[in-house]
Amino acid sequence: MRLRRQFAVLVVSVALVAVAGCSGDVEGRGDGSAAPGASASGSAAPSAAPSGSAAVPGGTPAPNITLGPAPTAKAGGNATQVCADARKATESGTTGFVQQLTAVLEAQGKNDKTAEAAAEKKLGATLDTWAADLRKASTAATDGQLKTTLSQLAGQVDTMTSNVETIDDATLGAIQDRLDTLCPN
Repeated sequence: MRLRRQFAVLVVSVALVAVAGCSGDVEGRGDGSAAPGASASGSAAPSAAPSGSAAVPGGTPAPNITLGPAPTAKAGGNATQVCADARKATESGTTGFVQQLTAVLEAQGKNDKTAEAAAEKKLGATLDTWAADLRKASTAATDGQLKTTLSQLAGQVDTMTSNVETIDDATLGAIQDRLDTLCPN
């Protein structure tokens, strides 16, 4: 399973949107609460390169997550179906995230607070759905390492907001390396 490409597309897309001249970032998920890991600063434009690189295999995970021993073999049991479900969730989640983040940034660029709030709410719902779908796949997994890895990925999605600094690409890269090892191609 190659979700790394989708995460790379996510980071590049966010960078392109940020460079396109949209300024400002929104700290919350649209529901009035900030997600864990959200920046409390009111910086102008989101950073195109948060911390590390999702494209670097074996990236160093953030200090707030312990990944445990790296898997050395493909997952067993129902891994083929679970990985397909996770891939589908990530494809949908990545696409929705980029679309809604673009809408948030465009609304900010136009200083349209109503459109910004609506896009932010949709972005929060997209992230919530993405994380829930990953947790559902995790729950369905019969392989312990796959179950844990998908749960960790869902936790990372939970920390994301419209502030790209909440995307811990080093941890996402490390989790992705595990999924690449565990999931049948």
